[in-house]
Formats: sequence, structure tokens, C-alpha cells
Amino acid sequence: MRNAVAVGTAGALALVLAAAAAAAWLVGGRAFEAGAPTDAPAAVPATGAGPATVELSLDTLSHPQHLAVRERLQAYFDAVNAHDHAAWAATVTPERAATQPAETWLAGIRSTQDGTIRVDRIEDIPDGVLALVRFTSTQDVADAPADLRVGRICWRSALPMTGAALAIGAGAPGSTLSRPC
Repeated sequence: MRNAVAVGTAGALALVLAAAAAAAWLVGGRAFEAGAPTDAPAAVPATGAGPATVELSLDTLSHPQHLAVRERLQAYFDAVNAHDHAAWAATVTPERAATQPAETWLAGIRSTQDGTIRVDRIEDIPDGVLALVRFTSTQDVADAPADLRVGRICWRSALPMTGAALAIGAGAPGSTLSRPC
């Protein structure tokens, strides 16, 4: 019984620490950057979304799943940029895909292009990892989120990635921040 309690407590502590790290990263901006000037994220381009290639910070390279995380996120962003719902649905959890059928999803990203994509940190969580990701989106102002009607948005998101395939979940409320850029 003590082992079960200890394992449960350790799992809960790991989840709390990962959530705290994600919150600090989201709120604190660059608090978890590797710190070396050569590892600074790419500047947001003057126009457009920037390159659509997912980049990894130096900090992420020490995580054993960094290549799998990058590959899954690249497939995700490629699907968004191609407006390919089937390809997108193959990268996310079944629960997330079920909440966004093709017609709804396509309407939500009609003019969206994502770029300047960077994974700043990867944290272990139960059954997967939490990827701390920043990216830029461009879209027609009419297609922007209702609370941020601008043509270009800088996003910071803590994305849970679970299971052997690292399917991308929706994340907890407040796990994605956005601002005009």
C-alpha cells in the first residue's frame, strides 16, 4: 500500500511541477530559454508567419523524445498550413479530433498560415510529454479569434503529447496565450 501511495504522490508531484513550469514559461516569457545567445528564438519576421519548419531549442535536445516531438509537431503544423483535416486529425488525440469535425476545423483555419515555430522546452508528464511551443500565425482579420481580431498573432502554447505516438491534446484552460505581433 505504501508503494502505491508513493507512486501516486510522485506522479502527482511530477504533474504539478510540469504544470508550474508551463505556467512560468507562459507568463514569464523567456524564463526557460536555454540562455545562450546562439539559442535565442528567431525574430518574428516583419511580415508573414515566417518559415514553417519546427525548430528545437538547445534545451530540448537533452530530452530523449525531442526528435519524436519535433516530427509530430511538424506533421501538425504542415496539416494546418495545408488545410488538411485528415492529416491534422492523425496528429491529435481522438478526443481533440472529435471536438473539431472537418467542417468546423476548416472554417476555423480558413486563411491561417503558421510559421516561426519553436519548441522551447519538453517536460515529462504522466503518459507523455508537455511541449512548450511558440509560433506565429497569419490570417484574414475576419478569421482571427473573436477576442483578437488581428492579421498576425504570436502564440505560446503548452501542448500535452501522449501515448506512444505522442498525439497532441487540447491542453488545459489557459495553456495557450496569444498577442498581436
